[in-house]
Amino acid sequence: MKLLVISLMLFMLGGCATSAVNIDIAKEVPDERLFVKNTDGNATITIIRDSGLLGSACNINVFINDELAATLDVSEKATFNVKAGEIYLGAQFSGNGLCINTSIRNLETSIKQAQHKTFRVYSDPSGNMQILANGIVKN
Repeated sequence: MKLLVISLMLFMLGGCATSAVNIDIAKEVPDERLFVKNTDGNATITIIRDSGLLGSACNINVFINDELAATLDVSEKATFNVKAGEIYLGAQFSGNGLCINTSIRNLETSIKQAQHKTFRVYSDPSGNMQILANGIVKN
């Protein structure tokens, strides 16, 4: 019976994808988990992590041009000034045990001077984490 209950719980969690968070409602990442402070960049990016149970026990490291920029918890966002041009964003589960994941999901994008782009970090029903340049909820 115990095995049946545990199996059912795992199945239910596995079928839940994360949900996009409204940019105005997302919480700012605390300063102690923000590693890249505002620079002399002439463009802006905001990275928002989804809400939901899937992967919620693990923080996610986000990278800008291969540099660790912030560690996001569920429903958090971080905003960065970057130089216009090509940028590489990455996301990777942070931590040990169930959270360890050595592969970084990358996204190559470009940004123009004075432009503000938003990006979404989410997990699909299979638990695969992705970083997307769309799907952000705005008012």
